[in-house]
Amino acid sequence: MWILSLLVVLIPQAFAEEVAVTLFSENTAIEDIVSSSVSHAHADISGKGRAIRLTYSTTEPLSVFVAFRNTKGAFKTFETLQTVLRAGQLQEATIDLSKSPGWSIGKRSYRLYFFSDSKEGAQFHDIEFEKASVPSIIAIGIRHFAMLQPYSPASYHRLPGYSILSIPLTVVAGMALLVIVCLLVALKRFELIVPVIVTVILVTQARFSLDAMIYSTKHMSEWMHNGTYSTAGSLPRIAARLQKEDATSVYLCHTGTTYAQKLLQYHAYPVLLGDDAPSHIVVHKSTNWSIDGETLKCNDDEFRVSLIETFDDGSALYQNNS
Repeated sequence: MWILSLLVVLIPQAFAEEVAVTLFSENTAIEDIVSSSVSHAHADISGKGRAIRLTYSTTEPLSVFVAFRNTKGAFKTFETLQTVLRAGQLQEATIDLSKSPGWSIGKRSYRLYFFSDSKEGAQFHDIEFEKASVPSIIAIGIRHFAMLQPYSPASYHRLPGYSILSIPLTVVAGMALLVIVCLLVALKRFELIVPVIVTVILVTQARFSLDAMIYSTKHMSEWMHNGTYSTAGSLPRIAARLQKEDATSVYLCHTGTTYAQKLLQYHAYPVLLGDDAPSHIVVHKSTNWSIDGETLKCNDDEFRVSLIETFDDGSALYQNNS
């Protein structure tokens, strides 16, 4: 039973360990963490500060997601932080919120998700915000500008853009440009206005181009060496093999969103995905499947199969012999 008591208790304020924090990325195994946890809970908090310090007790380590909520309660996936709190009684840990581009200097609302391997869950004694100094705010802004643009399935069509202290880069660059131009006008240095405008535009565009080059190099290398491509994994190769096998229909065993289903259908067309007497079975990033000899189980479905090929991301293609 979870007990999320946010009451202040008289605990010696020892130095709180700053835990390692990462942003959600294309490689974050959200479904694995959620499906493997024995108990879970969430808590909504709001405050102003660079970090939050937690005082808690738990018998098992806690996986924690920190979501930055907007005024309507929604949040952006790739602004969400992930960390793990170690087990113990009256533990203290500091989570650096500024590691997310969604962090701002003002008051923010957060939703904390907790996942544990214990049925007992955890007890929280105190949650406190730590203030940010002016030098640290400047350093955070620079760090946000240098952050790699998050890559997601939607990146095939659009990029979300950069944020500095939760302010879009376009707004920050526009305000800075306006101030500089006004200053040049006041100093009567009119000949510098056009070069400054061009320079600011080129710098912002170069920032996008740098990330595009980094991702292009990464994904090309991944495809050449492993036959996988970012969030798509081995699905393009699996689709090509299905066409080579003259598959008539495919059953996809997968845990998560419909992204994998849509992507496999796109690459495998005219082969159709379906549950009715499929000629082939594809297992891709599933947390609820098993294979015992020639018997493959996925959720409540069962098939007699023979293995055709395994792939570097753990996916597998089977012939349905049922």
